[in-house]
Amino acid sequence: MADGRYIFRECVPDGAIDIANVAPGDVLNRAWSFRVNMPPGLQEELDTGKFDPRNILRGYDGELYDGDGNFLAEVNTWQSQINVTNSEYQAAGNKLAWAVMQSYTVTLTFTETVIRDASLLRKIVAGIQNGAPDAVLNFMGVLRGHNDA
Repeated sequence: MADGRYIFRECVPDGAIDIANVAPGDVLNRAWSFRVNMPPGLQEELDTGKFDPRNILRGYDGELYDGDGNFLAEVNTWQSQINVTNSEYQAAGNKLAWAVMQSYTVTLTFTETVIRDASLLRKIVAGIQNGAPDAVLNFMGVLRGHNDA
């Protein structure tokens, strides 16, 4: 069975970002939150039915890249959510009020990030300085399917 890939482009830091979360004897974990500024992309196998998400063995092979395609971090635990904003519409004489979608946001959260290039933290910190360009990153999460061979 083919792998499924989720592609998130133009991610910018959002909310709280751990730059350090240290406890004796623990692996150094950092929680990261991003707002995704492009609609998420799903690899074609998801849409064609070649990949069945119910048969996932693991879902942790995530990779974080900068805008130039340079590999910055391995992400072992991640989550993405779409948050929808609706407006209510009720036609005259109709007792049922409809929900009409107005907008949505996509949030990407990492909880276990292994930094492979120290420039990741520099890009994030530089992006919060006045007058500096934002840190814009791209993320690809891979969901490995069962291999029936």
